[in-house]
Amino acid sequence: MVCAAQMPPGHVQTGGGESHGGMQGSQGIVASSRTEFGAECGIRDTATSSALGFARSNDGEWAPVSAERGGGSTDNMVARLWRESNWMVDLHGALGQGMMVMHSGQMCFDPQGRIMRMFDRYLDLAACGCMRFTALTYANDGRVTRREQRFLNVSTGVEMKTPDAAVDFPEVWEFRKVEQLPFYSLVKK
Repeated sequence: MVCAAQMPPGHVQTGGGESHGGMQGSQGIVASSRTEFGAECGIRDTATSSALGFARSNDGEWAPVSAERGGGSTDNMVARLWRESNWMVDLHGALGQGMMVMHSGQMCFDPQGRIMRMFDRYLDLAACGCMRFTALTYANDGRVTRREQRFLNVSTGVEMKTPDAAVDFPEVWEFRKVEQLPFYSLVKK
């Protein structure tokens, strides 16, 4: 499965103005590219070939994947993990049939494996034609110190009020430590 979160035209992410343990906070706008998120996370080499890859099959089993092998046709979630001094994770999942509903996230963990920053996106074309975007910054103990959330119309890229369908959206990813990632047992230490 190849799944990449696509941003609507003109989409920007809001970010914090503070710096947090290696994350260089931007003033108001944080780009969503892997390279820019990686730079803020302290990851210099964000090439796909530098990451460990994992895929989850429809039966819930996670397995390593490589650029040569790729994911299988029954995979419903993929993840990439980069490790320098910090850890960076891209996690993408297609929920249900087709690509109408996707949940993805970019996460940055400090050298001890504690979450520092996360961008969570939930796209539901079927229910509302919208995307929930959530940006979170964390303290060393895992407490959320900054939370920003908005909903965007996917067709126009314009911010919208919270849609009625949002009541059925899943929670934002809850990983506070790298060890909580569902594929972590496959990471060679």
